[in-house]
Order: sequence, then C-alpha cells, then structure tokens
Amino acid sequence: MLHGVDFSGAAQAGHNIWIAEATVDGDELRIESCDSAADRFGVAERAPCLGQLSAFLRDADTVGLDFPFGVPAAVHQRDTWEGSLEWVATAATDADEFQEICRPRAREATDGERADIRRETDGPVGALSPYGSHVWKQTFFGIRDVLAPLARTDDVAIRPMQDDGETALCEVYPAATLASCDLPAAEYKDGGEPARERRRTIVEGLEAETPLAFSQGVRAELIDDAGGDALDAAVAALGTYRAREANFEPDRPWDSTEGHIYV
Repeated sequence: MLHGVDFSGAAQAGHNIWIAEATVDGDELRIESCDSAADRFGVAERAPCLGQLSAFLRDADTVGLDFPFGVPAAVHQRDTWEGSLEWVATAATDADEFQEICRPRAREATDGERADIRRETDGPVGALSPYGSHVWKQTFFGIRDVLAPLARTDDVAIRPMQDDGETALCEVYPAATLASCDLPAAEYKDGGEPARERRRTIVEGLEAETPLAFSQGVRAELIDDAGGDALDAAVAALGTYRAREANFEPDRPWDSTEGHIYV
C-alpha cells in the first residue's frame, strides 16, 4: 500500500489535508480511496488532527507528503538535517514567529538582498521558499508536529536523509509532478467551471500518460473537489510511486541538511 498526502497547516487542517490510498498492480498505480483527514480521523482541529496523522504514518508503508521537509542551510545553520528539524521544532512557538526568525538569517546570508530564500532542491522544480508567505505554516507545523517526532524513531525512515525503517516517508510536490507530465499545474483550485474543466483535463491526462488509474467514485471526487486538495493527494501518490521505483535516489543536486523533493 502506498499513500499520498496533501498537507495543510490551517487551524482546521483536517478539512484541507487529504490522503490518497493506492495499490500497485503490475504497472498500474490505482487510487483506491481519497478522503480528507477530517473524514478519515473524525477531527478537523489542527493539533489533534496532526496527532492522528502522525499515528497513521507510523504504521504506514510508503507515504509522500506535500510540505517542505526542511529549510535552507543558511537559515537553520545546523550541521545535519536532523539538527535542522530540531531547530525548526524549538526555535519558535508558532508559525508567524518561525517566519520572523528565518527572514533576518536569510538577509544576513544574502547581504540584505533577500528575506525569502530557497533550498537547493527547490529551485529546479519551482518550489517556493519553505518559510515564505505561501507555505510557512505547512513547513512549521509539518516539521514540528509530524516530521521531527517521526524522524526520532527507529521505525520510520525519512528519505533520502535516513535509510533504516520499515516506514518510508518522502517529500513530494504535486505541482512539479504535474508540470513534469505536461499537465496544468495551476488555476485548477476554485469552484468555477474553467477550474473544474482543468481538473478534468488533469485527471484524463494522468490516466492517459502515467501509471495512475482511478475507481469511478474517486475519479469523480478529484474532479468535483473545488479546492483541488483531493487531486493534489492523488498526484502526491504518483510522485511517491516514482520515488519508490527509483529506490529514493535523488535525481538532481541537493543539500543533505535541507531535504529533497521527489517529483
């Protein structure tokens, strides 16, 4: 079994975190179900929902999660990736303070030129700064409440930084995965008809050009979900499948203290 997770750091995160569950049959990656964390775990509030998600991940096989697994080395200033997680987990008490601490460090590292800098793995796939205005909450709560505790255990391996563990977790980025398939990677997340047609185009393109297959119920849900979170979870599963097929070998330069995005 393999899972893709579209993550959120919102106060009611359970409504925006979606989990796609997939099975591999020969060359086919079939999405068997796709549900919000609120429906799966019965709770939407961020803290208890992330606790339930962490417990789920501990017992999983292979899971890709859509949030940054680290921050730039110039910001965390630690010698190891594990050390960088501990820095994020302890440097601030909330996401806004985390962002406020990161930006002066970035300015110092760039002689005052930039406040929001990216990791080595971010640039080639078009990912944003992990503490920038779009994803700072995902990064902070994802690392502090999910990733850092799991990285300390012997049963979970955060790839490619860690090797040993029955459960493999990796960072994925659905927008980059869609772009790699020459499919729309933007403007598919609202309730209007143009966005819905884009979601349909994406689903049909994934079926035609990748190993992904969907049950009829899941297929309809990916198209109907106006927020695009269900679709992102399914694409996260594809990125996870690709990573596992490549034995989690990075396919481009990366900094081992910052993390690596699989596409």
